[in-house]
Amino acid sequence: MTIVEAAPRTAERFQSRLDEGGVLDRRYTLAHADNATLDLVDTDGRAHRCTDFMSAYAAVNFGHRNPSIERALAASSDLTGLFHGPEAEQVARWLCGRLPAPDSRRVLYQVGGSFAVAAALALARRRRPGRVMSIDGAFHGLGVDAAALTSVQRAFSLHDTGFADRLAPEVVHLPVGAVPRDWDDVSCLIYEPVQGAGGYVPLDRDWLGELTAAAAAAEVVTIADEIQCGFFRHGMFSPSAAWGLDADIVLYSKSLTNGMYPLSAVVYRRFLEAGAGPLYLAHTFQTGTLGTAAAHEVTRFIDGTDVTGLAAAVGARLTELADRLRAAGLARAVHAVGPSLSFEPTAVASGDLVRRAFAAGALVFSGGRHGERIRMAPPLTIPDAQLAEGIELVWSAAGGGRAGGR
Repeated sequence: MTIVEAAPRTAERFQSRLDEGGVLDRRYTLAHADNATLDLVDTDGRAHRCTDFMSAYAAVNFGHRNPSIERALAASSDLTGLFHGPEAEQVARWLCGRLPAPDSRRVLYQVGGSFAVAAALALARRRRPGRVMSIDGAFHGLGVDAAALTSVQRAFSLHDTGFADRLAPEVVHLPVGAVPRDWDDVSCLIYEPVQGAGGYVPLDRDWLGELTAAAAAAEVVTIADEIQCGFFRHGMFSPSAAWGLDADIVLYSKSLTNGMYPLSAVVYRRFLEAGAGPLYLAHTFQTGTLGTAAAHEVTRFIDGTDVTGLAAAVGARLTELADRLRAAGLARAVHAVGPSLSFEPTAVASGDLVRRAFAAGALVFSGGRHGERIRMAPPLTIPDAQLAEGIELVWSAAGGGRAGGR
């Protein structure tokens, strides 16, 4: 384990407390990570080891410090305006090739998921002016425009200061199950096939297919936000493509680089460029070379690995846990979607379950409109024995008895 010098508990700390580390009883520093294992140090210098059932918010789907992907750290660090390195085109071609009609698509790189959402909205509204329709229960980011589309966990957001509310006339929050008859004033429809912050809740496929078909028939731009649910987080590279939804824009981030760099990709239909004139979208990190280098190594890892098999093996273990929780009456609204599991605990509050599991050595996280749900999403590369052991810790924390017992 790497030794990290922790600040004394009584010393002044200069790192802000306005981040999500505060959801635990103590503040921790990450000393070392390896695949699904985290070695942490608290403010008193005490070590704590746990299994990561968060995959860094679905960023590290392929394991912490994956040696096949970490090769990107040896890449050139050249940085200049206007020009991308060769990996940018290779990754763009790979992304388009995994979606329907690849020759009709292009990739615009951004930094972070909220920027990707903002760019997608800009492309859609330039093509077709009007309001933006999002699905109730969605989370699309922390920027003002992305936050206006979001209907869960906004109360936890530092950015929720009223600016997003000023965009309310430009946004339609569609109830799950509804299909509008009138699309005249709608520019675009944005959706998460599996709602991430909402608690890993999959939208009904038949309804979503009917909804997106109605939007497409009205020439409304459709946007699949797969920033959390893409890259095999739920067993598929692209849920929208696997479900036959064929979105005009598909968004990726997080696991695009396996957490090494906050790169995002807006994969859009080429017709959205029409009429854009001399417009372009640039920023300080337009050509951040580590991002596309890491993304290139991720594509190589996926192409050379039975990722679908890994996802199926993890999914089978989590499905077993889901069945046990249901049978024992310890969970409701349970969703096992590929290598992920979410549920609302019934015997303990979600926050208490998170703390109990963490103390025992398993890092799970909450979700849902008010944080009432539990989400489990281990790296697909987690060793089976470690996965089984971690599942028993969560079972115990949920009220199922001592770890290892049934």
